Amino acid sequence: MRPVGGATLLERAIRFALASPRIDRAWVSTDDAEMHAVAGRYDVQTPELRPAHLADDAATTASVVAHLIGQGLVRDGYLLILQATSPFRRLDDLENLCAALESSDAEAAVSVAVHDEPRPEKLRRIVDGRLVPYLDAGFEGPRQALPQPYRLNGAFYLISVQRFLRDGVFLPAGTLPFVMPEDRSHNLDSQTDWAIMEAMIATGGWRLEDLP
Repeated sequence: MRPVGGATLLERAIRFALASPRIDRAWVSTDDAEMHAVAGRYDVQTPELRPAHLADDAATTASVVAHLIGQGLVRDGYLLILQATSPFRRLDDLENLCAALESSDAEAAVSVAVHDEPRPEKLRRIVDGRLVPYLDAGFEGPRQALPQPYRLNGAFYLISVQRFLRDGVFLPAGTLPFVMPEDRSHNLDSQTDWAIMEAMIATGGWRLEDLP
C-alpha cells in the first residue's frame, strides 16, 4: 500500500493489468480488507478475502492460483502473475514476452535479469562450525570463467492454464526465459530495496512507466 510515482504499488499493478491489451481479466487475491477494497474500486477484486490457510507463511502463489481456478475465476488460456513488488516493468515488456512465447513451443515463460554477484559457485555455508562450499564443488577462480547466471526478477510469470493444472508450478521444465534490463528488474523485498528504489528514481537512474 506504499505509494510510488503517484500510486500505491497495488494500484500500479492493477493499472498495469487494465492497460494491457494482452490481459482479458484481472483478479487481486488478498487477505487484507483494505487491499480488497482498493481492488473493488477497479472492479478486480475476488468475490471474498483469501482464506486464512492461503495467507500464512506456508502458503504459496501456486496454491492461491489453484484456489482461484477452483472457484471458477480462471478457466482457460494463460495465467499471468503480476506481483505488486515489481513496479518498473513496462507494457512493452509484457508484449515482447508474449510474442516470444507465441513464437516458441514453450508453455510457460518467466522474466529474468542478469545476476553478477555473488556467483553461486563462490557462496559458502557453515556446517558444524566450519565454512564449506555452498555447492558441491567450490570455486576459487575469477568470475569471468563461470557461466553467466540469471535470477528471477519477479516481474512476470506466464503459463498456460492446462500446463499449470498438470504440473502445479510456474516454472515447469522447458520454461522460456525473458531477459529484462536491470533498471526494470528491481524487486521490492526489504526496506533496503525500497531505499535503493527511491534513490534511483530521485537521481533519474530508473523511471516508472506512466499508466492510465
